[in-house]
Amino acid sequence: MRNFFNLLILSLAFGAQSQTMTTHPVSYYGIGEIGQQSHSIYDALGRTYVSYFDSSQLNVFNPSTYSNLTTGNTLLSIGINARASQYSQDAATSNRFFALADHFALGFKMKKRMGLAFGLKPYAKRGYAFSEKIYTGLDSLKYNYSGRGSVSDFFVGFSFALLQSKKSYFALGANVNYLFGNVYNDRSSILISNTSNSGGLSSTSFLVKTIHLDFGFSYKQQFGRHYQMSLGGTIDPSQKLNTTYVSAFYTSNNMSDPTQYDTLSTVTYSGHVISGLTYSFGMSNRFFFDAWKRKARTLHPNLMLNLSYSFKSGFTHDFDSIAAWNSGNGQHFGIGIQFCPESKIYENIASLKAFDKLSYRIGAYRDQLPYFKDQIQYVDKGLTIGVGIPILAQQSLSTLNFGISLGQRGTFSAGHLMESYVGINFGVILSPARFEPWFRKRKLD
Repeated sequence: MRNFFNLLILSLAFGAQSQTMTTHPVSYYGIGEIGQQSHSIYDALGRTYVSYFDSSQLNVFNPSTYSNLTTGNTLLSIGINARASQYSQDAATSNRFFALADHFALGFKMKKRMGLAFGLKPYAKRGYAFSEKIYTGLDSLKYNYSGRGSVSDFFVGFSFALLQSKKSYFALGANVNYLFGNVYNDRSSILISNTSNSGGLSSTSFLVKTIHLDFGFSYKQQFGRHYQMSLGGTIDPSQKLNTTYVSAFYTSNNMSDPTQYDTLSTVTYSGHVISGLTYSFGMSNRFFFDAWKRKARTLHPNLMLNLSYSFKSGFTHDFDSIAAWNSGNGQHFGIGIQFCPESKIYENIASLKAFDKLSYRIGAYRDQLPYFKDQIQYVDKGLTIGVGIPILAQQSLSTLNFGISLGQRGTFSAGHLMESYVGINFGVILSPARFEPWFRKRKLD
C-alpha cells in the first residue's frame, strides 16, 4: 500500500508539469479552459459534483463536506483521466489522445464538527496545435498555431457543521486557493524552401499568481428508514486574479532550433484577469429498499438520484493592450443514478457475491460553454457510466472507481469544428484500517 501511495504521488507531480492537459482549440481563449474538473465518481454520475457526499468520499468541489468525514479516518483521493478525441470539420478529421494525473487531496476530521482538506487540482488548461500552408505567389509559407500550459490550484479547505446528528447535517465551508502557472499562445510563420527554414514567431503568455476564494454549503436529512435527501451549493464570487502578460516577437534563420532565435521585442504588462460570478446547486435523493431475500443471502439495496445545475460567468481583463475576450456565460445541467445492491457491506461481507459489493453509476450532462463561433455557443453533451469497487481488506473505507464518458463538443453547425470523445477516469480513495490510523494522537498517563 505504501509503494502504491508513493507511485501515485510521483505520477501526479510528473503529469502536472509535463503533459498536455487538454486538446481543444477553444483553450486558446483567455487563460485556457476553466472549470473542466474531472472525478471518477461524479463524472460517472453526469458530472453532478455539488450535492453527493458521505464519509467514504472526499468532495473537493464543495468545501462544506469536509466535516462529514468519519472521525479517525483520513482519506486520500487521487484521480487519473484519459481522453481520446476525434475532431472533424467538413471532410477533414484528426485524432488526439492525452492522459494525466488529475487531482490529489487529503482530508480528515479535525474535531467532532470540523473538517480540513488540502491538495492540488487544475484550474485552467490550454493545449492545441494546428497549421496551414499558404502560397503567396512568390513563396510558400507555413503557419503554425499552438498553445500549452496550465494554471494549477493548491487549496486548503475548512468546514464546520452547524448541525450534526444521526438524522440531520448542515455545514458551511470555504477553500483558500493559491492559483499559479503559465499559459502560452504561439504563432509562427516559416518559409517553405529546400534551402531555407527561416521565419518568425509571435508568443504571448499569461503568468498567474494569486489568492482565490470559494464557498459552499451542504445539508442532509434522513426521513424515516427509506429516504434521505441531500442539498449542496457552492459560490465563487467575482475576483481579480493577479496576472502578468508578456508579448514577444522573434526571428530566426532556422525556426526548428530555438537557440538561434533573435529577439525583436519583448513587452511585459501587469494587470488582472477578472473571474465572473459562478455558482452551483444540486440535490441528491437516496432511497433505501426493504431487504431482498435470495437463496443464500439477504441484500439491502439503495438507489440514489442526483441533479445539478451550475452557472458560470465569463472571464474579462483590465489590460489596455489586449482586445476584449469573446467569452460569455455558461451553464451546466447534470443527472446521475447510482445503485448499490448492498448498503451494509461490512456487516454481510461473508455472504455477498462479487457483484453485490459494487456501486453502479450512470448519468448524462449538457454544458453550454462560454465560447462562441459566428455568434453560436459551444455545447458539450454526453452520457456517462461507471462502477465503484470497495477495497474490503482490513475494513477500511478505500475504494477504486472507474468512469467512462461518451460525448460531443462543438456548435453542432455545418462547417464548424466538432469533437467526439471518449473519456476514461480512474480514481482511488485510500483510507487506513480502523486499527491503523495514519495520524494517531498519543497520550501519556
